[in-house]
Amino acid sequence: MNLKPELASPVRGKPIITSPYGWRVLNGQRQFHDGIDFVSAEASIKDRLNPVGTDVFAVADGVVTSDYDKYDDRYRMDLNGHRADSAGNMVIVLHTIGGAKYYTRYLHLVTNTVSAGQKIAKGYKIGMYADVGFSFGPHLHFDMYTLSWTKVDPTPIIFT
Repeated sequence: MNLKPELASPVRGKPIITSPYGWRVLNGQRQFHDGIDFVSAEASIKDRLNPVGTDVFAVADGVVTSDYDKYDDRYRMDLNGHRADSAGNMVIVLHTIGGAKYYTRYLHLVTNTVSAGQKIAKGYKIGMYADVGFSFGPHLHFDMYTLSWTKVDPTPIIFT
């Protein structure tokens, strides 16, 4: 799959999909994955395994609606050692893509480089992904919603 030509890659270079949208088996459990997980094809193996992070970019022009950047890795798991529902730091952007408005969320960020209310251009650096939140390694979790916050499969919207 290739990104639509009018969109930018959410990670440096050609993105590698490590987990697509839809049903998957994780730790022996069948679960629905409501986004697409990416790593950068241009990131070295060291970068992919490094918790410092890899650049994340806006896929289209838009306005940042949220820039949650208060994640603390000490709270990755709850007090009982169970999974905590955490996505690390997160940026949400409102875009017009293909004539429709969508919210895009960029999760598992270690650093955000934008602020709520900021207008950004396609390809603008919005942060860096890492192995933060509940994750099994450094990656970007990217998902999309309609204006009424209904989840949508990003695959046909961003890929040809």
